[in-house]
Formats: sequence, C-alpha cells, structure tokens
Amino acid sequence: MSDIFQNGGDVHYILAHFQREYVWEQEQWKELLRDLFFAYHDHAEKGHDPEKVPVHFMGMFIVSYDSIKGRTIHAYKLIDGQQRMITISLILCVLRDLIKRKDPKLFKSIDAMLVNSREEGDAYFKVIPNTRHNDSATYTAIISGKHPKVKSARIAKAYTYLHRELSRQITRNQVSVDHLFTVLMLGFQVAYIDLENESPYKIYESIDGKGKEFSQLDAIRNYIAMMLPAAVQEVVFHKDWIRIEEVLHEDKRIGKTGELTAFLRHYLAMRRMIVYPEDRVYARFRDYVEQEHAFPSAFIQEISTLRRFAEYYRLLLSPEEETNIPIQQALTRLNKLEAVPTYPLLLAAYDARERGEIEAAELIELVTLLENLMVRRYLCGQTTTSLHKWFPTLWHQIKQKRETGSFSSACRSIIASKHYPADSQLRQAVYEVKLYERIAHHRMKITFILLSLEEHLWRETDTMPQLKGHPTIEHIMPQTLTDAWKGELGVQWERWHTTYVHTLGNLTLVTQGKNAQLSNVPFLEKKRLLQKHGLRLNSSYFTDNLASWNEGTIRGRGDWLMQYILAIWPSCMDEAPILQI
Repeated sequence: MSDIFQNGGDVHYILAHFQREYVWEQEQWKELLRDLFFAYHDHAEKGHDPEKVPVHFMGMFIVSYDSIKGRTIHAYKLIDGQQRMITISLILCVLRDLIKRKDPKLFKSIDAMLVNSREEGDAYFKVIPNTRHNDSATYTAIISGKHPKVKSARIAKAYTYLHRELSRQITRNQVSVDHLFTVLMLGFQVAYIDLENESPYKIYESIDGKGKEFSQLDAIRNYIAMMLPAAVQEVVFHKDWIRIEEVLHEDKRIGKTGELTAFLRHYLAMRRMIVYPEDRVYARFRDYVEQEHAFPSAFIQEISTLRRFAEYYRLLLSPEEETNIPIQQALTRLNKLEAVPTYPLLLAAYDARERGEIEAAELIELVTLLENLMVRRYLCGQTTTSLHKWFPTLWHQIKQKRETGSFSSACRSIIASKHYPADSQLRQAVYEVKLYERIAHHRMKITFILLSLEEHLWRETDTMPQLKGHPTIEHIMPQTLTDAWKGELGVQWERWHTTYVHTLGNLTLVTQGKNAQLSNVPFLEKKRLLQKHGLRLNSSYFTDNLASWNEGTIRGRGDWLMQYILAIWPSCMDEAPILQI
C-alpha cells in the first residue's frame, strides 16, 4: 500500500464522473478490519519484526495515466480499486486522528499517505471520489479534519464505523497504532496495473474484484468513463447523464432490475428490435455503441439522445407528470395492465410525437389499442411472455404498414395480427378462464376491468359514486364453501365451485369493510347486501328475480359483463359488428 499512496511523493487518483459512487457498507468494512487485525496479531507473534510483515493480497488496482494538461504530479484515472482505496484512506484518517496529539511524527507519516502537501485544490488529496451523492465533499472534509457540511451517507457512516471499531480495538486490546500502520502499509498488497495504451474497459470487463457486486449499470458507467476523453467528461456528465439519473432511480425496481437499467434494456430493444437478457444489458450496449457510433462525437450525441429518451421513459413510469391530460389518462390506464413489455414501442412512439411524425391524438389511439390488446389477452388467459418479443418490432412494422394507409389503420392491422383474441374467444373464455390469483398484478388487472365496466354503466350520467375505501375483489360464490353454500349449490357443488369460483362471472368489487361483511354468508343474504350497494355492477344485476347462484347464473352474469367488455374494448379485427349496449 505504501507504493500506492507514495509516502513522500505526489500522486493523485481521479474517479471518473460516470463511475459508481462509494457503495461499501458494514459487511465490507467489517471484513477489511477483520483481515487487518488478523494480520496485525500474526505480526505481533513475530515480535513486530518489520522484515516479517504478513502479506495480505487485496486484488488488483487498475489505473490509466491521465494526460490532463497542467498537472505537475503523477495523475491517474482509477479504473478499479476505488472502494478499497477510499476505505483504506478512511482507516488511515482514523489512525491519524487518534494519535494527532500523542505522536506528531507518526501523525505526519500517516498524513503523507493521504494528502499531497505541496499541491492545491483537488490535487491536494491522494484520491478524490466523484461528486455522486456528495461523496467528494464528504470525503475531502473528513480528510481535512473538518466536519462535513453536506454528508454522503455511506462515506460519513464508514468513517464513524471505522473510528468506533478501531478505537475499541486499540483501547481494549492495547493495539499499537504504529505497528497497525506498518502492517497496513507493508502487508496489504495489490497487483498494480497501469494500462497505458491498452483499452481500459476491455481489461476491466474481466475483473471479478473483491467487494460489492458490479452491476450492469456500473459496467455501463465505467464504459462511458473509459471511452469519453477526460476533457469532455464533466460537460457530458452534468449536461446529460446526471439528468438521466435524476429522472430514473436505480433503487426503484422494474422486475428484477432498477429503473435505469430497465430503461437501457428497453432503449436497446427499441433500437435493435430485440429484448436482451437482463444480465447482458452492458455487453449489448457496448456492442451497439461500437457498431453504430464514431468516437467521440457520435458517442457524445448518443448520450444526449439517451437523456431525451430517459425523459420519455419517466413519463411512461409516472404518467401523472405528462402535461397532456388525455395522454396522461391513457398511460395511467395502460400501466394497470402490466404494460412493461410495451415500453420499447412506446419509446419510439413518444419520440415520433415529439418530432412531429404523429399527432398527440394518434399516440393516444396507439396507447388505447395496446390497452385493448392487453385486456383481451388477459381475459383469455394468455400470458405476457410472447409480448416481450413482439413489441420491439412493432414500431418498424407500423411504419412500413403506414406507407400504404393511415397511422390508425396501420396500428390496428399490426396489433390484430399478434394472436389477437377474437370476440368468440372472449365469449367462451368468460366461462373457462380462472382470472383470480393472489398475485398483486392479477388483482390489479381484475380491479381495473371491473372499474372500467362500472364507469361504462354510468357513461350517460354526469357523476359516478366512489367507493368509500380501497376496492377489493369479492367472490360471490365464496372461495371456501360452508355447509350452507354446499346445500344451496346442490349435488354438483364441487364441480361448480372448481370450475367457476375464479371466473369473471363470479367476481365483483366492494370495499374491504363490505368484503368482510359479505364473506361466506348465504347467497340470498349476500344478494340483499349487493342490491343496496352503490356500484351498478352490483345493484343493477343482483335483483329480486335472481333466486339462486349456480352454474347457469354464473355463466349468465359472465354473458352480462361480456356485452359491456366488447363495447369498451371492441375488436380490431374484421368481425361482424356487435350491438353496442
């Protein structure tokens, strides 16, 4: 470590703006301290002989010489090793602070590992983190012996933890700071690699460094940092990339990945017309950039383009931020239907609208058609698996079809060709498909469909009653049958229950309180309560004429609901017209 920090010499390690922030946490700090004290006690058994300091290998430190003009010291881009270097610097800072008044000579020796005393500005520090999450400001304040005005949660937390643990060990176990410093500087060793003219990112890809897992997004950030000239990195970072990370948050999940990684995956899907596996986003991003863009000008423009599409993606995730109210409403509805597979198509459509290739009304029609497709496929029990493969290609197909007709007809024609359920399939599915599952997105879809039906039933009025509480799905024939219900259903109760309990005809909406009240009560009592319910979905159907609940009446209610479903989400196919109810 002494060579890395160059005691008595001036060296400065630079963290690129695009590299990830300091991410180590207590698990990594604890492990590093455990290794340090293990080596310390091993050394103590040898009488603290400076010739017999035990070696602890910490992996590779990879750097690339920084040719920024005006540097009077050896400056390097730190490609791999920042988490270890910053943490070791904080350990050194703790040791320095603990002996500040007790041993001025040792204080000076440790301080020389942290700062370049003859330099000013950023170059004063041996290493300086990037500006993410105030890492730089927090770190430099701590090294300077000041209380940071603005704290980075992890760096400030790291210093506090290391100070507490080192102080405890030094006090309780009579650990010598001098000898501990010696073990850290001479015993902790790394493989120091200066890449010079090599391709840094290609070397970095093969690294499996010790510490926190390196994510797909981390790899992309590192790639950008390595490929952009140092002179333009700060401008590109502050002009475009920082905005991307402001609108898309990696700590919020979309499926198995964060928002930003999901965006990059869908952006590539839009560009390449194929959805790549989640663990291959970096590799495919790298391939796309190197095949499609000249460096650095076209690459810089590509990052600017990414920022523009990230803004669109934010609106897809949070339609309430869309200023066009009809578009906002259409996207809000679509997002209730597990709409993530549609995002590559909608990114292209949003961009076409922004560039004036389609009108806002045409974008709304496309979103409405996607809702139509998703609802009909869901009601027929079709999964979304194949949709991930289809949607990246749809914009290209729509554009080709549009050359011989209108945008509306092109959208309808292409969507109708994607295993689109016909009306006859829907009418049969309402008897057969078991929609209800306890999975949250299934319940959300059912709730959306039933609320849409309720809105349709009130379409000719100016108002619609609101549920006094969160809507919940009620099974009219209960999920668990009581003896009374079995008696009401008759000898075929088991077959009817198995076949129809989770079908649409047996489901309705109530509030949580009403759900508990209805529970497993006999049908006639449940019917009486539903007759008084504010939703027409209940009061308009459960009339006095309905004397029992069995196979025939469940199928009958399915037919009743289906007529409105076909009115709300009419077929895109050339079918015989249905009567609009």
